Parts: sequence; structure tokens; C-alpha cells
Amino acid sequence: RCIQHSFPGMSEPADPAGKHSEAPVKNQGKGNGKRRSQKNSGKGSTSSWRAVNRDQEGASSANWRAVNRDPEGASSTNWRAVNRDPEGASSATTADAQQSPQDGDRRWAPGKGAKNGKGKGKSRNKHKAGETKDARVSSVQEDTHIVESRQVPESASVAERLAQQLSRGSYDCMICLGKVKPSNPIWSCTQCWAAFHLKCIKSWVRRCNSAGGLEFNWACPGCRYNWVDRMPEYTCYCKKVPEPELNPHWLAHSCGEVCERNRGCPHPCPELCHPGPCPRCTAVGGPGSCHCGRERTETSRCGDPRQWSCGSTCGRALSCGHHFCKARCHTGPCPPCAETSLESCFCGKNQEQRLCGHVNFSCHKPCGSRLECEEHYCERECHPGDCGLCLRDPGRWGDRCACGKITNCSHESARSRLLRFVGERRRCAQPLALCKQICGKRHERCSHTCEKLCHEGPCGQCATKVQRNCRCVRTKREVVCSEVDDVLCHQVCRTKKTCGNHKCEAVCCEGFNDRNHEAHICLQVCGRPLSCGNHTCEDFCHLGNCPPCRVVLHEAVFCACGKNSIEPPVVCGTEPPQCDEPCAQPMECGHTCPAKCHQGDHPLCYEPVDRPCIGGHTQMKNVPCHVGPMSCGQACGKQLPCGHSCSSQCHSGDCKACTKPCGARRVHCSHNCQAPCHAGSQCEDAPCRCKVKQACPCGQRVEERSCGAFSGLPRPQFAAPRCLASCERPSLQLPEGEVVKYTADLLQLAMHNRRYVQMLEDTFAALMSKGRAEAPGRTPQVPSMQAVGTAWSPWLAILNHWASNAQALPPCDASRRLLAIEYARLHWRFKTATKSDVAEGWWQVQVAPASSSRVPRPLLSEIAGASSMSAVSSHLLPALSSQPCLRFAGLKSVDEVYDLVGLEGLLGVRPGDAGEAIAFLERGALGAAIFKKLTSQEPGQEFISVRGQSAWGQPGASASRPRVKLEQTLTSGPRAPRPKPQLDAWESKEEAVPENWEDM
Repeated sequence: RCIQHSFPGMSEPADPAGKHSEAPVKNQGKGNGKRRSQKNSGKGSTSSWRAVNRDQEGASSANWRAVNRDPEGASSTNWRAVNRDPEGASSATTADAQQSPQDGDRRWAPGKGAKNGKGKGKSRNKHKAGETKDARVSSVQEDTHIVESRQVPESASVAERLAQQLSRGSYDCMICLGKVKPSNPIWSCTQCWAAFHLKCIKSWVRRCNSAGGLEFNWACPGCRYNWVDRMPEYTCYCKKVPEPELNPHWLAHSCGEVCERNRGCPHPCPELCHPGPCPRCTAVGGPGSCHCGRERTETSRCGDPRQWSCGSTCGRALSCGHHFCKARCHTGPCPPCAETSLESCFCGKNQEQRLCGHVNFSCHKPCGSRLECEEHYCERECHPGDCGLCLRDPGRWGDRCACGKITNCSHESARSRLLRFVGERRRCAQPLALCKQICGKRHERCSHTCEKLCHEGPCGQCATKVQRNCRCVRTKREVVCSEVDDVLCHQVCRTKKTCGNHKCEAVCCEGFNDRNHEAHICLQVCGRPLSCGNHTCEDFCHLGNCPPCRVVLHEAVFCACGKNSIEPPVVCGTEPPQCDEPCAQPMECGHTCPAKCHQGDHPLCYEPVDRPCIGGHTQMKNVPCHVGPMSCGQACGKQLPCGHSCSSQCHSGDCKACTKPCGARRVHCSHNCQAPCHAGSQCEDAPCRCKVKQACPCGQRVEERSCGAFSGLPRPQFAAPRCLASCERPSLQLPEGEVVKYTADLLQLAMHNRRYVQMLEDTFAALMSKGRAEAPGRTPQVPSMQAVGTAWSPWLAILNHWASNAQALPPCDASRRLLAIEYARLHWRFKTATKSDVAEGWWQVQVAPASSSRVPRPLLSEIAGASSMSAVSSHLLPALSSQPCLRFAGLKSVDEVYDLVGLEGLLGVRPGDAGEAIAFLERGALGAAIFKKLTSQEPGQEFISVRGQSAWGQPGASASRPRVKLEQTLTSGPRAPRPKPQLDAWESKEEAVPENWEDM
């Protein structure tokens, strides 16, 4: 137990009863460990203020109390520790916790607590068997009440507040914002006296310095004072003891010794080691006086200035000698006299208001006073004193010529050297002798010399021609030295001004190419609207953003609904207060605003609505309300005046002008007009530029030329090219194949194109031989698109192998195209792909062998070369017109029919009307089964979309899928009439083939 010692400048704590008891303790022998409560401390008893600090184990470690004044008048500001008796018992006790002689020494040590404590006194012995939980709770509450009662008064000094907070552990570190406990090492700034955790300030210093070394540079987190010193260390407040130990006998982080810090005077600080600034020195100093000497003192306080201002008027005589100083008592010499008077210059021609003491001045004009000669006037600048002798006086000028280069001009010997001989001069009015040399005097305004002959009077203006730069130093000009001061050019500056926004428009600017020149200071007012939206910027034109509005409003700012407000004064542009109430205002669309209370326009409405597209094609579902009418993305399709349909995307308003080709049938040929649409006018009668091709009988030699048909050459006829020697191909030995049958129309077409059929058979045989040589064995089954999509990697090599074996046939017309496709697909079991050629009506066919490829027997060329029809009748199929068929629509290519239907039971594929394709089958039951497989529905009278895959083999919308319909089924009931297939229109059907087939 120890007595609390003071810190500098701290007054004694006030007694709760309003009194200090200085009487010695008289009741040490009374009572038995009895402690008076704080409520009874005002009844004449000496109350001691105590703060019980608890250590980390929770036990009370120190009890602090103020020391009473001693009767001898010693200093009461020092705090001292209590001496202990030889037995180790405390010799000082508090006035409210006394010890009886019978109880012996009551130390706060385990096992030595008081036995019969009464009142609110509690035992510090935790091992006391009789201690109960209620007693411990009441003891903690009493200590908390005592600590809270010792709050730092508002009038306490910095040192007092620091001492209280650091001792109680309530001081906050500015870096980590944690509490500074008495046991934590600290570092204190000697400028702002702020304390920090030692580890926090070291981390702060390391973050401020990237490089290592003995000295570091950092800014104090409290006062931003720039420190250049070693790494901070933990010392006591007076810097005497490094790493002081925590001792209950004195303040935390204190060494307990006398401070002795320098206070700016010869006397060191006499207080014990303390935080914060040292108290002011109270020693007595020497005599002092005010600056003017009216007030004097025999003694002064140490640290106080020896001279001060008394506040009275100085009254000392000024330097002018006529007036006295009217300033208050001040240091140093008195200021100059400020009195003024009307004074004349030296020559007396001008008068000015002059300060006292500065009455004599020069007006810098010619003096003009008459000289003693009474014939000339003084030409000197306004000057004090006498003007002196005339410059032309013979005694002053001497025996010289006017320019002063020749002397002894009065002798006859100098006559030959003079231009004017005057003899001996006796008066100043007589002329001067003139020599024959150049004057040579320097002009006053420049460094050039006078070029005239020796003359009397002033030399006049300089007539020398010089090269001078203009003000902007971009051009040079030759001018007379005395004519102009500045040479100006005609070039505009164009240099950016200091604002960075405007350019200098001055002609021949002296600050050319210098943005910081004083001539380029922009003096225009900014004038841009400020962020408040109500005022404009009144500063000079500047770079960057304008400053905030400086106008202060004296009206409250309300939210949109008026529920919340900000009371004036309010800076203009202040945002309205935030309000959580819903807006609930109706918007232009009719819906209610779902946002919170807000200013300005409502946010966008996201309420889902149904609206028609802007073209009126379809109803757009669940469109956000703010989007408005939108395009559905489909083609417009409106009928244009020219007869075409609008191909633009769904739009509003009138359609654009037609950009499609005319498309009208030409008069002199079978092609369409390719000129831009020209509705209302006839097609131009010019040679047709469409490309036409003709092939030799075998189809390998193809020639291309322009049609060229017009009124002068209607329907030109070109001779078909003949086969050349290169068309001949060696016959290959074909293996035995399967017996097949052909349709009559296919045979008829082959008879017209025998050489072409032979070329096809030679090409197919070569591909089969090549495939067997490269990959002997069975070729894997062709994967479907779904198989390729799900297992792409295994089939990638196979597809690349087939693509390398594929061969493109020579371009052909529509009839040979269908012949090649059906012959390759049905009879040779090849894979085919077609696309349109650049020439209208011509196609490019690509074939490749498949795993099921075979050689048909007999070959089509063999049947076509038979001598009679009776010899081939056994190899012909019945007429296709009597067979059931599947009619397909929306196909990309006729090759797609073979992939959808398959080759089993398929007799042939023929083109239909409007881009349709007809697949003829052997039996109606087979057609019904294929129809159900493709659509999962029973056959009917209408087209039904093929399920599962689109025309491209990928999942898609039903509108992009092929559609199929079964005709001439075996079911009972009347049959609907079907159009007759175009079996005899092989050459005319190419124009009916849709354009979308060419992509396959």
C-alpha cells in the first residue's frame, strides 16, 4: 500500500464534503478494521480519495491517496511514498480504514487478513474460508464507485489529465485506438505530449521509411511534427531511466526521481518525473521595466521577460525632430514620422505632399535657372545647390573645339585643322571653334556615337540602323535606332493561358510560348455552373473542377415528401436528408414509383407488360415498362410499291427504299434483271451480264461466258463444247456388286447423258479404290449430329479422313445434279453435298465414299447403252407416280431428304412445287412408319414439323425445322389430291430451287 504522489501543476483533490482535513489521524487505536463509507466522509472526518488499480490477476495492487500539508510549510505539490516500518508493515493508513492495536499488522497478503472486519471494509485475503460471493460482489462495487468518483476535472491541465489517464489505463492510443495500460511500454511526443504504444509508434516509423538506417524520418500522428531521430525507445517521462519498471509507489511509466528537465531558465523542473509539459518556474528574477521606461519593477518572475509593453503612448521624439511617437509602448526604434506637408522641389517648379523629414526632392526635369552669364540657362536635372558656371564659359570650356578633340584652337597654327576658326574667346556667347572630325559623342538613349561633324549644341536623335527583334522574338526588322521603341510583327500568339482553357489572341505578344508570363494570366470569369445547379463559378478561369458553392441558405432543406429536413444555415448544394419512406407517386406510365423518397425524376419503371412489336408482327411478353415498343427481330415483310417485300429488320415508320435487284424476267433470255430495283420503269435493253456455263458430253470440260442477250441478239445459241483427249479416263476393273433397279425417268435422263454417267462411274470407282487402299477394312458407321455433339473427339479423325477422300465433281446444271445425287446416294451409297455455283442454275456437287458404299449391277451406263428396252425391263422399277411419297418443305438441300428418310425402301427423290422435295417409297406402310418416326404423330392432311432437330441438325424453333406430309397412304378413307411431280421438267426445275439450298 502506498500514497499517491502528484504530477506537475495538479491541485489537491477536492474533499467530498467541501473541506480539506489537515489534522493528523486520531482514531488509529479505535475501531477494529472499520472503514467509513464515502457518504459519511463529510461529517468532520478526513476523507481520502482512493483509486484501486487491479493488476492482471484481478487483485488490488495499489492504493493512492493525497499527502496532507506538513505543519512546517513545506511544498504541498510533491508527492511522496510512504515509508514502511522494519517489520514490513505500512506506517500510513487512510482516515477511513484504521487499524486497532489488538489486530496487529493488516497487510494485503494471503493468509493475513483481518478477522473481524466491519462496515464496508473487505479482506484482501482470497483464501479466507469465511468469504462469501456476496462480500466479493459488494467489494467490487465499492471500488468501482471510488474510481468513478475520481474523474479528471474540466479545469485540469494537460499534465494532470495525462497522469490520471495513463495511471488508470484509460488513455487511447491514436494509432491502434486501443487503451494504453500502465504495463504497456509507451513513447511520448515532446511537442504535443501525446502518448502511443511503443510497438505502434515503431510500426508507424517503419511505414514512413522505406530504407533502413540509424536515423528515421516520420511525422507525429498527433501533431504532424517532423521527427528525424533514432527509432523511438521506452523511457521514463524525464528520459533518465530506460524501460522503467511498473512500481505502485509512483506514476506509471515514471522513474520516481525529480524531473530536472530544462524549462528555458536556469532552474530545472523540481517535480517528480511526470508526463506533459513542466510547470512554470516560480523563482524570483532581476528588475524589469516597460519599453518606454514609465513602469519599473524591482523583481520579476523567472522566465518572464525583463521588458514588456505598458500599453501607454510612447511619446519619444521622432527622427524629424518636430513630432513625437503616437504608438503604444513598443520595442526598437520608433517608426518614421507619418505627418505630411506641401513641399517644393529643388528648382521650385513642382510641389508635392511629402512626409515629414523628406521635404527636399528632385522633379527630374531640367533646372532652367538663369546662369551668372545672364545669357544661358541651366540644363542640368533639377538639383540642390548653386547651378555653377556656364558650360560655355571660356574659363570652364577652355581652348577646345565643340567636340573637344582639338585643343589650342585660338592659335593660328590650328586654323588649317578647323572648319571654323574663331580666335580667342572672351565671353560665353561667342561661338565655339569647329573641327573637321566626327563628333563621336555617345547618345543618351543608346550606346551609339554621333556621326555628325563637330557641331555646337545637342547631337539630336540617333540615326544608326539596327536589327531589332519584335516583342515575340519571332521576326527581325532593320529600323532607325531612335525612331521606334518596340518592333511589332503581325503574328498571333496562340499560347495557352494560365487557365489552360483559352489561348492568347494578342498580336506579337511578349510572352510568346511562355504560359506563366504575366501577359497570359487569364482574367475571364469561369462562369461554369456549380455542382449545386443554382449558381455559377465566379472565380477566374481555372483548370479542374470548380469549388463547391459558397452561398449559405437560411432556409431548411426538406426531403421530397417533407418528412425529414436539415435546419438552416445550409450550404447551397447540400443533398436533401435521406428518407426511407416510399415515394408512391404515380409515374407517366401509370404505375406507382417503387423507390424510396427521392428528388428529381423517377427511376425507370421495370413493371413487366405485354406490348406489340413496332412492326406489328407479334406480341412481346413481359417487357419492362420503360423499354417501350421494341423490335421483334424478324424481317419486316411489308409489301413495297415495287412488288418486293421489305427485308429490313422489324421497324417502325415507312420502309426504306428497295435495294434488291429488279428480278423481272428479261425479254430476250431466261435470266432475271440484275439491275437495282427500278419500279415504274422498263428494264434497260442492254446485253445480259449473267454468267452461263456449258459442259461437254462427259461434263468434265465446262466453259463460262456471259449471256449477252438483248434486242439486237435475242436468245443467243452457243455451241456445246466437245470432249478433249483429257476427258478420256482409263477404265477400272470393278468388283462384283449388288443387283439394283432404276427408275424409268432416271434411265431416260442417263440415256441423254451417257458420257456424263460414264464419268460419274469412273469417279466413284476411283474413290472406292482409293478408300480401300488407304483404310483396308470396314469404315466406321457415319455418326449422327447428336453423336458428334456428345462425343466429338472420337469422330473428329474419321470426319477428317472422309473430308480428305471427298472429291468435287465438275459444275453441272440442275438435271445432271439430280442425276449425280440419286445415282451416288441410292445406287453407289455415297455421301453427297451440294452448293450453288456462281452461274445461275449451276451447282457444285461433292461426293465421298461411305462405309456402305457398293458397286451397283448392272451399271446405269450399261442399261442406258442397251439396244432395246426389252433387254432392260427387268432392271426397271414401277412408275413413281403410282407410289406413296413423303412431301418435305423447308429443306436446306435435297441431300437432307436422304438423311431424314434413309435409303431403305427409297425409290427416288424429285423436286416439287415452291421448293418442296418428294421422296417416293416402295410401300405406304413404310412411309407411315417413317412419318411417325420423324414427327411422333399420325399422318394427316397438313404439314408437321420434324421433331428433335432443326434443318441444320441442331435443336431449334419449329419454324426453322423441315416439315413433312404423307401422301397416298394405305389407310382407309378418301385420299386428298396431290400435285403431280415434275418428272419431265429436269431442265426447267433449276429456277424453282430455293436460294437457301445453296448453303448445304
